[in-house]
Amino acid sequence: MAENIFNEKQDYIVAARDEVIKRDEYAANIDRMKQQQKKLSRSIASEEKSIADEIATTIKKRRQDIQSTYDDRLDDNRARKKKVANKRDKKKEERMDKRYHEETKSLRESDKDLKVEMQTLLRKYKLPSFCGKKLYFALFYARNVREFGLKLLSFIIGFGGIPGLVTFLVKKLVLDTKKDINVAFWCALIAAGTLIVLLLIYFAIYSKTKLKHMDAMTQARSIRDKMIANKKQANAIRHSINKDHDDSQYNLDAYDEKMDNLDAEADAIGKEKQEALRSFEEETTSMITEEINNRRLPALEAMKEEKANMENEIAAEEKRFSDQTLLIANKYAAILGEDLCRQDKLEDLIAIMQEGQADTVSEAIAVYKGQKASR
Repeated sequence: MAENIFNEKQDYIVAARDEVIKRDEYAANIDRMKQQQKKLSRSIASEEKSIADEIATTIKKRRQDIQSTYDDRLDDNRARKKKVANKRDKKKEERMDKRYHEETKSLRESDKDLKVEMQTLLRKYKLPSFCGKKLYFALFYARNVREFGLKLLSFIIGFGGIPGLVTFLVKKLVLDTKKDINVAFWCALIAAGTLIVLLLIYFAIYSKTKLKHMDAMTQARSIRDKMIANKKQANAIRHSINKDHDDSQYNLDAYDEKMDNLDAEADAIGKEKQEALRSFEEETTSMITEEINNRRLPALEAMKEEKANMENEIAAEEKRFSDQTLLIANKYAAILGEDLCRQDKLEDLIAIMQEGQADTVSEAIAVYKGQKASR
């Protein structure tokens, strides 16, 4: 049987070539359809991701819109509450000040009387008005810690700062322009002189006022002590008022009612927000998902159906390719050899026979192999 086939003419090779062409076409179709299948699979995956992203993005944006709406209302509520609270605090401060003025009225009247008494006393003994001032009592009649502190500060400035400043100015303006003088000596002399002048002034005031009018200054000191006591009592009243947390006496009920209403409004908005978000999560999200799916899933399903049809076509084409491969293997490759069952080689064999180099299949194969060997 094989020997008869080797004696076959050109038609046998042509038939083999045609069958190989058909097999190769099946293979090419399979490769093309698999490439299309891969592309379609990527498109399906991309579309599925796009749908999922649109659902997630839409849900997130709608949720944020709901939150922003209620948060804006809460911000407005807080702003209005802050405005009311500021008005309440301002009104409370006004009424606390009014209370302070009412409770210190007698002290202020007493201070006025004491100031008049001080002025009358100083005029009576022809004493300068500064004898009734805080600084005078600190310098010449200090009794409490505050006055002793002021006295110490005044001595530092008066007996240290002023001589130093005078010495510095004289040195810059006068001594530095002179030559061949002992600057240090003159600076010390100027400082000492300034200090002596200040001490003389201090003791002159002391002598002319306190020593000369001891009884009058003792009375003035008593008046000053009463004024200090009034101030301490006024400060104590202010402190007591500030520490009093009972606001009922200030008639702030209207503001408290507004703030309570705003608190209730804020609670209601918070509950509405929770309910809106709950409703959104339980109902709206599924509606959004359904709307997007209804709009986009048909196209996705069409692609999936196309892919399924393509898989069936590929399977059918693979079956045809397999059958064709078996046909070639049984009918031609078993005789010619698998290496010759290729379109280009079969074309070469046909060309050899058409050129008259061989009459039979076996002769054409021999010529082909001879040509191949020679190359």
